Amino acid sequence: MFKSLLIPIDGSPDSHIALNVACQLAAPVQGKLHLLNVREPFPPLHQGELISVEAALKAASVETAQREGRAILDAALDTLPSFPGYNGEFDLLIEQGYPSRVIVAVAERLGVDAIVMGSRGLGQLQGLMMGSVSHKVTHLAPCRVLCVHEPPREHARPAGTQPV
Repeated sequence: MFKSLLIPIDGSPDSHIALNVACQLAAPVQGKLHLLNVREPFPPLHQGELISVEAALKAASVETAQREGRAILDAALDTLPSFPGYNGEFDLLIEQGYPSRVIVAVAERLGVDAIVMGSRGLGQLQGLMMGSVSHKVTHLAPCRVLCVHEPPREHARPAGTQPV
């Protein structure tokens, strides 16, 4: 049984599914869920259009990270259906740093039983070039790591095929 789970939340559909799975895993023992949002230390200077160094520094501020991170965590909690049987505790954490390193460090610090995370986050292009955060965490974590993903949608399956 999992009494303590760490769930990295970046706002992606897979991270919301990971939160739902974590609730199901923690429900039998009313385990504690630690929701973690990790903010990159420096945002990219190009987000669809060039942004100034001043705007990038403002985006990297602790206040901005706390505000935006809290909004992402609150939105994730809002996606949970009323989950029967889970009345456990949620701990909300917002950290700055490189996501894979921070996730592993927080898991070590908290001594969690497992990390439940999405297999794909919002940084899919970066993941293709540098390796995904979930891949790095599975190799470095001091505990079990469960990677979940959004199941394929019905309309994504070619006509006439059956689910596997």
